[in-house]
Amino acid sequence: MKHQMAKKMVFFSVVGTLVAMVFMAASIVFPNPLMLVLAMSIGQGIAVLALALYLLAVALDLQSSGGGYIGPEEEASPEAGSAPPPPPAPPPAA
Repeated sequence: MKHQMAKKMVFFSVVGTLVAMVFMAASIVFPNPLMLVLAMSIGQGIAVLALALYLLAVALDLQSSGGGYIGPEEEASPEAGSAPPPPPAPPPAA
């Protein structure tokens, strides 16, 4: 459940970032004072909201997964975290 919500939040964060970048680029392409004010107020507001959504999605994802990273080599071994077996004992001296 939380994983699907995090995916949607990241998607909306990406869309918001792209919209904010369009506002910023429009102020460069059409350099008039009104476009600059719109880009710096609306564009920055959308970008901050997108950043907040992304950080919240990361926090939810870490919370649901326990915050630990499990690498591919640890997933393959059934006894991850245990010590390796001791070497065999040498044969008795005759």
